[in-house]
Amino acid sequence: EAFDWSLVPQGLSKPIILAGGLTVENVADAIARVRPYAVDTSGGVEQSKGIKDPAKIKAFIQAVRAS
Repeated sequence: EAFDWSLVPQGLSKPIILAGGLTVENVADAIARVRPYAVDTSGGVEQSKGIKDPAKIKAFIQAVRAS
């Protein structure tokens, strides 16, 4: 389940790492809304519980870099 990014106050004085429900489908929107220092994903790039999907990892990184 993705975190409700609208709850993050704008103009934070400290850099934050955004995590929680991030996937290739929503990471660009999350970055645009929060402007984090970094993002983290785990389940959002899995093909099944505990098994990472290389294609999803690549797509996630590409989405982050394009944001």
